[in-house]
Amino acid sequence: MSDIWYEEELAPTEQTLEELANHVKRLDLPEAVRTSRAIQAQVRLYTPIWQRLADTSQILTSTRGAAFYQVRLGFEVEIARQAREDGARFTFALCTAYLWSASNSQVQPSVYDLYPAYLDEGQQRVISVEFGPELKVGEVGGSLGKLSTDVHLGQVEPLITGWKGKGEREPHWELNPQSKTLLGQRHLWLLIQAPEECDGVRLAVQVEGDVQMYWGILPVGPKERVWDKRKSVLIR
Repeated sequence: MSDIWYEEELAPTEQTLEELANHVKRLDLPEAVRTSRAIQAQVRLYTPIWQRLADTSQILTSTRGAAFYQVRLGFEVEIARQAREDGARFTFALCTAYLWSASNSQVQPSVYDLYPAYLDEGQQRVISVEFGPELKVGEVGGSLGKLSTDVHLGQVEPLITGWKGKGEREPHWELNPQSKTLLGQRHLWLLIQAPEECDGVRLAVQVEGDVQMYWGILPVGPKERVWDKRKSVLIR
């Protein structure tokens, strides 16, 4: 079971509120602004869990020595009860991570692989995992094997698309729920390649999303978006 790493308020930016005031002329804008600040949206981030791979013989790499780490990320978004009763709900979430060297080396870690890279909403209850040796998904336990296996996750409800991101160091996933609302905890997985010069990996995470209000969509996100000012963990 993952421990809570931290909780963070998700709020609209001042620019978003200004654009709202400029474009939604038919609304009582002061009330709309107050409502947007009163949704009390937050994200609960769980402490990343990682494991260094002992056997990397089946992983394709260059001759440069590197360590490989399996990492599980977990989060859940939530809105205050009163706002939910008024119809507010998350209709989209973007989870982004950022990797950088734990040392002063110019050599940087990278995402070797990620999961899920793509999952269709409403698909079968059994999905195939292809990720590499020794991967452990969620609470299933045991090795899932080197090539692939089937994992029972229940109905796969949101459409999830993942990317390795800029420089293969900024992995991110878009979650678009079929039911138009995101419920419960979500887990995402990375396989990180860390050259020896890195002496470990720093990992930070942030979550943002769209909240459907009675008057339209409100984008919300963390107040602090500068990566080196956000909380991070050392993977080594």
